[in-house]
Amino acid sequence: MISLIVAYDKNRCIGSNNTIPWNLKEDMKRVKSLTTNQTILMGRKTYESIGKPLPNRINRVLTNNSDYVAEGIELFSNIDDALRNVTTEKIFIFGGSTIYEQLIDVCNEIYITEVDADINGDSYFPKLKEEEWLLISEESFKKDINNEYDYKFLYYRKKEV
Repeated sequence: MISLIVAYDKNRCIGSNNTIPWNLKEDMKRVKSLTTNQTILMGRKTYESIGKPLPNRINRVLTNNSDYVAEGIELFSNIDDALRNVTTEKIFIFGGSTIYEQLIDVCNEIYITEVDADINGDSYFPKLKEEEWLLISEESFKKDINNEYDYKFLYYRKKEV
């Protein structure tokens, strides 16, 4: 199954200067819970912003740089190849914006953390084609000592055609 996981603000901003522009501990816990023992696929810049392979996951990185080297990851220059031979139940599309744009249409499900903030960022998530997606669940949370903004967890499944 091809899944997508993303956190964005009210304007679908996902990043600023290759960083996540908020601190939401519960979102990090959710990401870890959903993606542990799964495959994650991200672009090179997203990987570099993390700085290391995420533990207990198969880390796949898409890059056009044929000389790119990093330990503990699987490198791909082609999206189709990156989506093949997945040995886990799911492969999670993990960002950034270019990867999301290229792969949103092939996803079966989307996990969104919607952050109640208005960030001045430089990286954005593409607009969902609402008619193609069914909202399965939505949970709202208030900001607290570990979460600097109010936020929602949304889960969508692609509608059957």
